[in-house]
Amino acid sequence: MEPESLKAPFIDQQEIWRRADDFRSRVWPSNQIPIRVLEIVEFELNLELRPISRLKEDNDIDALLLGNWETIVVDQAQYMDDRYANRLRFSLAHELGHFVLHREVFEQFPRDSVEEWIAFMRDIPEKEYSFLEYHAYEFAGRFLVPPEALRQEFDAAIRFAAKNGMPREQLQSDAHMQYLAKPVSRTFAVSSSVIERRLAKEKLWPLA
Repeated sequence: MEPESLKAPFIDQQEIWRRADDFRSRVWPSNQIPIRVLEIVEFELNLELRPISRLKEDNDIDALLLGNWETIVVDQAQYMDDRYANRLRFSLAHELGHFVLHREVFEQFPRDSVEEWIAFMRDIPEKEYSFLEYHAYEFAGRFLVPPEALRQEFDAAIRFAAKNGMPREQLQSDAHMQYLAKPVSRTFAVSSSVIERRLAKEKLWPLA
């Protein structure tokens, strides 16, 4: 089958969240934060993590789950550079989203090599590709940032702000949200933008 015939499944947000929560409970039952996604990939799921030179530079790809369902390739430069640690963690969680949500779709389109799989992904119709990527992005955010832990850490950030002269009732602007998200992001080992998105998605921001 050719990539042009691919149709993304309909999966609503609540179902993505449920499957991310269920998957996390299975592969990381301690719920210890941060979620150690590299350990999960290599030791819980026994997936090969294969660094590839110039993957990002040549293909604009941080990580890619291959069609053998046994390997995730990652950009070698990012993998070796601690400055990209959080980005790598999110990229791997994103690929786990495809692993959990899209196996039935992708198994219809077998491709063997890294090059074939990259070419295949590029040829998927843009609309269908955007649906698949949304699913995986939403899965990754929920997987790495469990909602109850997010509420606890966000409440702690609000209390800290109050102690430093910014009471809850004054926390209203985007700048305030960014200020609160920064320490929370360090706890979960993700970017501040991921936390900002989760706060909105989980209806924790704007503050009631």
